[in-house]
Amino acid sequence: MLIKPFPEINNVHSIAIPLPGFSDLITSNLFVIGNVPVTLIDTGPKFPGSFEFVLKAFKHAGLKISDIERIIITHGHVDHFGLVGKIIETAGGLIPCLIHAEDKWRISSEAFQEEEWSEEAGNFMAMVHMPQKEIEKIRNRFSFFNQLCDPIDEASPLEDGDEILGAGYHLRVIHTPGHSPGTICLYESQEKILFSGDHIIKHITPNPLVEVRRNRLRDPDYQSLKAYMQSLHKLKGLDVRFVFPGHGEFITDLPGIISTYVEHHRQRMDRVWDALKKKPRPLYDLIDDVFNHVPETDVFLAVSEILVHLEMLINEGRASLVDPGPPAFYEAL
Repeated sequence: MLIKPFPEINNVHSIAIPLPGFSDLITSNLFVIGNVPVTLIDTGPKFPGSFEFVLKAFKHAGLKISDIERIIITHGHVDHFGLVGKIIETAGGLIPCLIHAEDKWRISSEAFQEEEWSEEAGNFMAMVHMPQKEIEKIRNRFSFFNQLCDPIDEASPLEDGDEILGAGYHLRVIHTPGHSPGTICLYESQEKILFSGDHIIKHITPNPLVEVRRNRLRDPDYQSLKAYMQSLHKLKGLDVRFVFPGHGEFITDLPGIISTYVEHHRQRMDRVWDALKKKPRPLYDLIDDVFNHVPETDVFLAVSEILVHLEMLINEGRASLVDPGPPAFYEAL
C-alpha cells in the first residue's frame, strides 16, 4: 500500500493507481461516484498495467466499465485523461466526457496533430535562455507524455457553477485555474467531499504552470500563479470534510493546507527576488540560486516556477523586465 486508504464513503469508490518512476506524485487517483450508472472522475494515465488495475478495482466494487454514465476530467493533463479511449472502447459505446472549456483543446486531436514542438515553445525557450541540451531533454519528455493518452474530440465543456446530479451524489463545478487555465474542483455537497484534481495535493505544492501557447487563452493577461492564489481563496469557507486529490493521500484540513500553500509561495517569491538582487539575469540562470536541487527531468518546471513568481514580483513593483531579449533579462527593484 503506497498511501493510506481513502475513507469509506457511501457512493464513492476511490482507485489509486501506483505511478512507478514518478515518486513525486505517488499515485494517480480516480473516483467512481454514485449508484449504477456511475460517474468517473479522471481516468489515470495509459501506463502498462494501469487499465488492468482499474478493471480489478471496478470488479472489487461490484461494478463494470459499462456502468459508467459519464467521465469528468479535472484538467487536460495526460495523467488525468490517458485511459479515456480504452475505457470507452471496453464499454462498447460512447461515454460522454466533460472538461472545463479552457482545457478542452488540450485533449483534442487538433492539439495532438499540431507540430510537436511549437513555435511558441521555441520562442519561450529562447526567452528564458534554456541551453540546447536541456531543450532536447524537454522535447523528449513532452514526446513521452504524449504516449500516455489518446485524444478526445467529443468532450463537452464545463463552466464554473455547473451541477452534475445522479443517484447518491450532487457535484458542483468550481473553476480553479492556476495549475492549468481549465483546472476544476468538484464539490459533493451531500458528503462534503472536495475532489481537487491537481489544485490541492497533500504531499507537494502543485505547480501553477506557465502558459506557453498564449493564443489559446480566454484572458490574454492570464498569469498562472495569480490565478492559482485567487482559486485558493475561492475555496475558503467551503464546508469540506475530506479533500480527495488527484495524487497521493486524502486531506482533512483544507484551511490548513491552503495556509501552507500561501506561505510556500510567499517564501518562494522572496527567494526569487533575493536571487535576482545579485544581478540582472535571464530566468534559466536563476535556477541554482532558487532551488537546492533540480532533477534533470524537472528543469522546465523549475523555469516555469521562477517565471510565475517573477510575474507576481513585477505586479508588486519588486522586479522589472529590463530587456525583452531573447534572452529576457530581469532585475530586482
